Amino acid sequence: MTGAGQETVIVADLVQWHLEEAGRAEREAGNTSLPFRRQRLLSAARYHRDCAELAREELP
Repeated sequence: MTGAGQETVIVADLVQWHLEEAGRAEREAGNTSLPFRRQRLLSAARYHRDCAELAREELP
């Protein structure tokens, strides 16, 4: 695999990881009754979705 091909795989894996983390945070936010924890988890989910989108922009 070429260096560019490896980089594409790494970035795609990073996108997937961020999306998985966002999903986990959203699920956990839905399961908590603590408002500040829910807010923090939803903020983390937005962060991970934003990071996934930025990484996706790097894909060819």
